[in-house]
Amino acid sequence: MILYFLRHGKAGSPRPTDDDDARALTAEGEEALRAAAPLWRRLNLRPDVVLSSPLSRALRTAELFCAAVGGSPVADDRLRPGASWGDLARAMAAHADARRVMFIGHEPDLSSAIGELTGAASVRMRKGGLACIEFYGIPEPGGGEIAWLLDPDLYTDDEGD
Repeated sequence: MILYFLRHGKAGSPRPTDDDDARALTAEGEEALRAAAPLWRRLNLRPDVVLSSPLSRALRTAELFCAAVGGSPVADDRLRPGASWGDLARAMAAHADARRVMFIGHEPDLSSAIGELTGAASVRMRKGGLACIEFYGIPEPGGGEIAWLLDPDLYTDDEGD
């Protein structure tokens, strides 16, 4: 089984007076994700299901991903900020036939899940970063291998996060 983890693209900075749930991708964030599309296609990413946090910045990232490689995102409240691997696993269980699952969400949730699944001491998921974790059987803590981790600098000229 293969699990993909894509951190949402760059969004506006959180402010104490703003509703974090409504924070959207910036124009720069959308542009960077569009720039990633050719690489996503070259990697032949074909998830059976794309599960996304319902927050605007993550769902828009999912829409741009699906526009590039096909499919339609499924918003799932279990991927909201603060999600654990258990939350992601329950969301995935609702799609029992899926053998390649894309999760689109937030930090530190994605890095924590990758660390738990692979035993990695530290994982850095920058905005727009993408990871692939492979399993010989059912995904469970410690049973995965990091096949690859793409930094967004591979497909943008931007040096910041």
